[in-house]
Amino acid sequence: MTPLHLSRLIFDDRDPRTARDLASPYALHQTLRWAFPGAGVEGAPLPDGERLLWRQEDRTTLLVQSLTPPDWEALNARHPGSLRGWEVKAVDLTRALTPGRALRFRLRANVTVRKLDERGRSRRHALRGSREQLEWLERQGEQHGFDLLAADIAHSGTVRTRKGTQTLTLHTVTFEGRLGVTDPASLLDAVRGGLGHAKALGCGLLSLGPG
Repeated sequence: MTPLHLSRLIFDDRDPRTARDLASPYALHQTLRWAFPGAGVEGAPLPDGERLLWRQEDRTTLLVQSLTPPDWEALNARHPGSLRGWEVKAVDLTRALTPGRALRFRLRANVTVRKLDERGRSRRHALRGSREQLEWLERQGEQHGFDLLAADIAHSGTVRTRKGTQTLTLHTVTFEGRLGVTDPASLLDAVRGGLGHAKALGCGLLSLGPG
């Protein structure tokens, strides 16, 4: 199994362009693409099979997961001084994901369900109550190979970003806790592909660690 590549990036928010990127999930995703061959041009596809996932941990720190080895030097060459530093490690989770094993997790997700509006059209609606949000996470576990053992909501709030002239509004929830592995293959697929929607906007990255 091809390992995952986990990167921790430290941005320099003293640079005006970088500060704007850090305030806009859409712009930040476009900037991250410059670290992957051929994908820096807006609209160009990522390498075949790539699913670029990321999560902003604080004002200047990002955790990025990719299937393709990233080239952060290329990003820094295009926008000199945007990165103060980075580290990359290759991770193979196949041995860690065994049935019954307990693991710590962290996930920022766009927690939504589909509902019909007054015209009978199916639309996504954000779940804003903590009970509904945790029930959503339990359902994700049933579908993706894990039992939810314990979970806290570390943060819940609204994120707005611009894509051209369009304003996108997301309700995001950051979960932390412990899960139990029930189906290693399904859980590995979830880690590699992300959970939920708005993955290009900093949601969906499921981080696992020893429990």
